[in-house]
Amino acid sequence: MKIRYFALLLSAFFFITLSTTVSAHDPSKHGFSLTLFDPPFPAPAFDLSTFPEGQASLEDYKGQYVLLNFWATWCPPCLEEMPSMESAFQRFKDRGFTVVAISSDEEGETAIKPFIDKLGVTFPILMDPDKAISSVYGASNLPVTFVLDRDGQVIAGSIGGRDWASEEALSVLDELIVDL
Repeated sequence: MKIRYFALLLSAFFFITLSTTVSAHDPSKHGFSLTLFDPPFPAPAFDLSTFPEGQASLEDYKGQYVLLNFWATWCPPCLEEMPSMESAFQRFKDRGFTVVAISSDEEGETAIKPFIDKLGVTFPILMDPDKAISSVYGASNLPVTFVLDRDGQVIAGSIGGRDWASEEALSVLDELIVDL
């Protein structure tokens, strides 16, 4: 019941706050924007298997800014945005920023491995084959992405694919990532 309530609340938040966006300079001039959550709210906890093997929890990323992306290998926009997320990760990783991609592929590692090998992404890939965590975050139409601050608070989000390596996206991320 608590999980369903959170998913419903999160979905409603997205639709209610779509007009509150942050973008590089002027949202009307650029194709990149994120929904800001004001006030921020705690990201739901998770503990998932990682690719290729291991476990990771939300707690493991405390102290870092996190681009938390929900995706699947069968999702064309997800496939398109993954290389740009790697670029953003490489650009900001020395500033306490990471990308965490949670796959909802039911086949788990079998589906993910060829895709990750082909793209050579280096950020953490987690597996949610039963979609339990994806459901908690309201990530049914993929891709869905959240930006978490160093305290694990959700500060921004987006629905749909993005070019995370565009000048506009990098500028927005630069504004959101506050160095210690």
